[in-house]
Amino acid sequence: MHVTKAGAIDWAVQAGGTDWTYARSIANDGGGGALVTGYFYGEASFGSTVLTRGDTSADIFVMHVTVAGAIDWAVQAGGSADTRGSGVAYDGRSGGALVTGDFSGKASFGSTSLTSRGSSDAFVMHVTAAGAIDWAIQAGGKLRDSGYGIALVDGRDGVDGFLVSGTFSGEASFGSNTL
Repeated sequence: MHVTKAGAIDWAVQAGGTDWTYARSIANDGGGGALVTGYFYGEASFGSTVLTRGDTSADIFVMHVTVAGAIDWAVQAGGSADTRGSGVAYDGRSGGALVTGDFSGKASFGSTSLTSRGSSDAFVMHVTAAGAIDWAIQAGGKLRDSGYGIALVDGRDGVDGFLVSGTFSGEASFGSNTL
């Protein structure tokens, strides 16, 4: 829902379907609209887009809500087991979203296929302003790892990118860094 500065609700949207749908994180899209991520089971409707998960596992969703309160796109990612979105941030440039969360087993993020090293791994994926997943990376180790929060580093200090928070158990790899 959108709440004005005066405390009035001027619009609200609904998404979901035949089973549980969890919206876990929301971010401003830079133009007054919203980017939302979470996960769903079964079949869920996001405006005119229907996403389907064929078994009892969860798939991540990312949706865009316009400044007028209309859902104009939604996309999903997932695979052989649960894939959950926990954090979303506006990418700061193209109108897209950076999303973090966790996945188990083998999961497809657009054309990128990832396999968890343990019971679950953290991921970061980019979704374009048109609702297409164009890349994804993973981090983690042999136990349960998850991304929870993500924030834009705006580049004013010469550094550009995103900061990601989360949890890991035991030893985990983050690019070339092992903790």
